[in-house]
Amino acid sequence: MRLYANFQYITEALVSIIISLFQYGFDPSRAYLFGFSFGGQLASAVGRSLQPHFIIQNIDTCDMAGPGFDPITVDHSKAGKYVQCFHSSRDKGTLIYSCHRNIMLGSCGLSQPSIASQVHLGSHGLCVDIYINTFDYPFYALKTPPTDCISFTQSAKIPNDYTVGYEENFNKQITGKIFVPTSLHYPYNLSKKELQLLSRQNG
Repeated sequence: MRLYANFQYITEALVSIIISLFQYGFDPSRAYLFGFSFGGQLASAVGRSLQPHFIIQNIDTCDMAGPGFDPITVDHSKAGKYVQCFHSSRDKGTLIYSCHRNIMLGSCGLSQPSIASQVHLGSHGLCVDIYINTFDYPFYALKTPPTDCISFTQSAKIPNDYTVGYEENFNKQITGKIFVPTSLHYPYNLSKKELQLLSRQNG
């Protein structure tokens, strides 16, 4: 809990550093932040603290920390122009889904089947591996939410063959919850054929 106790101090230190970059001419509209777990909460807090003077263009987070932060409701979409959050665990990740996009990995964003082969990472740690792999492998989104995933917030309207990952040119038409099944083994994605089979079972 030492990190959590210093959360505000760390946030203010990062804000100061980033403001100095902007003052030296760095363009906020070309800025990108990424954070995992505690760092995800930091990225959101830093983005919100910079406003209204500066708006970060893109923020991506991986399984933003829940313990110590939940159940305080925070609108993470206010942290930047485009904020997308990958969710992968129920025990260490937040249950606050307020980003522009909330990408629910594996089983409803609560657990990953690959923990059977990657016990040392757990569902929480696998989020970063999966995010990195989206640069090299397609992670296809389901067009409709799985029947076993309870959702009280809006699900995104998913076009055919839509894949998730870092998006330099953010598609504003695709917001809300996005459900992305993952597999047992590296690189943890499903092929189109596997996704179609899963979609039929789900439908």
